[in-house]
Parts: sequence; structure tokens; C-alpha cells
Amino acid sequence: MARVTALERGRAPIDIPGTLAWLGQRTIVGIDTWDGTVYTRTAALGRSRGRISLRATGRTGVEVAAWSERALAEARPRVRHLLGLDDDPRPWLAAFADDPVLGPRAAEHPGLRMPGAWDAWEMCARAVLGQLVSVAAARTLTMRLAERHGLRLPDGGVVFPTAAAVAEGDLDGLGLPGARRDALRALAELVARDGVDLAPGADPEAAQDALVALKGIGPWTAMYVRMRAIRDLDAFPAADLGVLVALADAQGRRPTAAEARRRGEAWRPYRGVATMHLWGLA
Repeated sequence: MARVTALERGRAPIDIPGTLAWLGQRTIVGIDTWDGTVYTRTAALGRSRGRISLRATGRTGVEVAAWSERALAEARPRVRHLLGLDDDPRPWLAAFADDPVLGPRAAEHPGLRMPGAWDAWEMCARAVLGQLVSVAAARTLTMRLAERHGLRLPDGGVVFPTAAAVAEGDLDGLGLPGARRDALRALAELVARDGVDLAPGADPEAAQDALVALKGIGPWTAMYVRMRAIRDLDAFPAADLGVLVALADAQGRRPTAAEARRRGEAWRPYRGVATMHLWGLA
């Protein structure tokens, strides 16, 4: 099937290759791939499914390729959300400029973006699967879930399963502890019945409240969902280990979460972007 392409542009400065590489470090076998230049993922758009490919071009552009004109049209707003193409970095660069930790980092990486999510439900599920395990283990668990309940493509790829499929499906034997299995099912049921709004621009506090009300989903997971699914630029996981390590003083003493939260007040309303920079320093 012939591929169709479109060019999307973001606001400078923007590091699209860096964001694609960041996504590429988190690929799941069968769902997405990264070859160092092109990021490709499976997708269900409208009544069809296939693969979307993204390749940085020029200083501010990304070439989007899809399997049909209709799929391409539906993919484009998702791509803009995923890569933060509509962000204006000037306010946060100004806000970080005088900070002794963030200032040098932001000056060196002015085009860094806080990545969004291709699909909010998928992002939520991956966040829950990644709780209390290594990145490698989380990727394995996600692959197993997708293999069991996802939609197959003719080329062997798999589209991440819907919330309804996970809510109703068999989750035994995936290697999930019982508590995390139950949390994943409860989350799937919540999303399947539209019990939480995770769309771009949704109320992040309401989303967090709905998520942490589920047994087995804690504040860090909910905050990460705010960062990636909703793209709440001010989401701030103050207790995150990477954040605390990056904010350690010259003697190596890490701040408490409360101290980090107070420090972060100066970065409002861009604490989510600040977090990305801090993770880069940890």
C-alpha cells in the first residue's frame, strides 16, 4: 500500500530528533520501533489500522507518513500533541534562566520538549505496568498485554488493546502481581466507561483525583499521566527520585519532596518541562 506524507512544523527552538530518540528508548516490540532516524508505531485510526512513521526534517519540521489520506489527517493532531509542536518555549526558557540548576541545562538544550502521548489510555496502561519495575521489565509486560489483547496487523505488528478489551480480558499469566493486575483492570474499566477525562486540555487535578481513587495507583503514576497524556506542562512529581537527585546540593544532600515542591514554585507554570530537564541531569 502506498504511503502518504505531510510536513508538520513546531515552534523554534525545538529538538524533534531528541524527542523522537526519547520515545525510541521506550519502544515496545510489535508496537513501535526506532532506527535512529525514523520512529514508527502501529495505530488504529477510524476504521482502519496500520503504521505511522515520523522523521525529523529541517530545524523545526517532522515528516508524518501514514497508509491513507484519511489516516494521515487523523494522525496529524496526535503527532502535534506527542511532540509538543504547538508549545511556545520562550516563557519557560525565561523562567528557568536564573535558576542555578535549570538555567545552564535549558541554555544547553533550549529545544527540549515534554513528550505527550499518542493515546491517553495506552499511556495510562503503560504507566501502571511500569510501577515498581525496571524499564526493561515494564516493556516486557506491555508487550505481553499487547500480544494477548491487541489488534493484529498483516505485517505482524500489533495495535495496543482498547480499554474495553483489557477490562474484559484475561490478565492472568502475564507476570503481573495481583495488586497491579487489579489496578490495571480497574483503570481499564474507568477509561472504558469514560469515567476520567484525559483529553488534551482536560482538568489535570480532576484526572489525578480520579486515578488515585483507584486502589494500586499512586500519586507518581497519576502525575506522570498528567505529564504525558494530558500534557499538563505544570505537572510536577516532586517526590520523584530523579528530580531529587538532580536537585542535590554540592555535598550530595538530596532535598525532601516538600523542599523540592517549594523550589518548584519558581518554575510555575512549567514544572513539567522543568522535570524533563531535571531527569536529563539525574
